[in-house]
This record gives sequence, structure tokens and C-alpha cells, in this order.
Amino acid sequence: MIIAKLYSFVCILLLAFGQSTSSMSTNDFLTHFVRIVNHLINHPLTYHYKSVDNDLGIRTLQPNGEWEFSFDAATFKKTDFYCYFFNEHFYATFDVYVEDGKFEDKCGGDHCIWTAQYDGFYL
Repeated sequence: MIIAKLYSFVCILLLAFGQSTSSMSTNDFLTHFVRIVNHLINHPLTYHYKSVDNDLGIRTLQPNGEWEFSFDAATFKKTDFYCYFFNEHFYATFDVYVEDGKFEDKCGGDHCIWTAQYDGFYL
């Protein structure tokens, strides 16, 4: 009798745990990547990536250089990264990743690649 109750208890726990994990979206554990590429010939590009929770610091990317960072999608809140770009010729600021579905479609899923060129930034 005790073994039957133990098996019943274990089955109930397995069912309860199985339902709670199966209701999680696959995005809860997806790692996203954001990369910038500097195609400004002979001009370094200075940038400052930030989100509400993370400040990745001010960095400088040399011509033809690349820099990439990754982050896990937020489980209980949206993840948004924005960036300030500047050099001696221009200044720009914009969202480089917003977890709204539109960026995922434009980025091809989990990779966003931004390219700096003389006539603008391209995704």
C-alpha cells in the first residue's frame, strides 16, 4: 500500500513538472547574437552598447573590424539593446535589438549583423 501511494505521488509530481516545463516558450532559452562590422575605410568607429540591465562600455572598432556579443532572451521581460555610434564625421543612436518579433524576422532568427558604411548602417 505504501509503495502504491509512493508511485502515485511520483506520477503526480512528474505530471505537474512536465506541464510547467512544456508551457515555456522556446525563446526562453534562446541565445541571441548582435554583431557590428566597420566598413568605414580608414576611420575607426566608436560605439557604446547598452540595455536597461547591461552596459557593455565604450569601445572603438578599427576599419574592417568586427565585434559581437551574445545574450540570452529574457524569461520574464523584454530585452532591448540600443547603441551610440560616433566618429569624427557623424553621430548616430538607435535600437540594435528589440525583442518584438520584427527584429528576429529581419535578423534571420538569432543573429543581427549591423554594418557601418559611409552612407549609413545596414542590417
